[in-house]
Amino acid sequence: MPTRTILASLTFVLAMSAAAAAAQPVTYQRTIVTSDAARRIVDTCLAMAAGDTTPIAVAVVDPFGVLIDFHSMQGASETSGTTAILKAKTAARWRRTTANVNQMVTSGANQAPLWIGDFPQPGAVPIVIDGVVAGAVGVGGLGADPGNYGEPCARAGIEAVFGPGFTPAN
Repeated sequence: MPTRTILASLTFVLAMSAAAAAAQPVTYQRTIVTSDAARRIVDTCLAMAAGDTTPIAVAVVDPFGVLIDFHSMQGASETSGTTAILKAKTAARWRRTTANVNQMVTSGANQAPLWIGDFPQPGAVPIVIDGVVAGAVGVGGLGADPGNYGEPCARAGIEAVFGPGFTPAN
């Protein structure tokens, strides 16, 4: 009799576990910036920089750092293009601006971005929709310092497409 009780209990527990597992979703939906939205963000940044003498590069990535759209202005260096992409990937991974990531690294609070090969230099902003990162925008080039085109350009592009409130405060 005790063996039957144990087997019955075990069968019940397994059945309940299987039912609980079946009730949980096996996939999830994720909001990701579309290629059309990415192109509009890039175009906004390029229009903003058109009157400047320093050419820039602009990159938009998805939440996983995969490149969606990119443009390098005529005369921009190879470094400008590479850093735009790296900055965007870093902002997407860390879910914060690269200026904020840079501050963490330079203050010594967190060196992990360097260890894992990120590029914690100012000039990129994540795109945040309903509290979830849907992509990021990175701007590279001599004009891409925080006081010039980098972060302000990325924010302007995001706000031109999504409206205010889709970028983090810092």
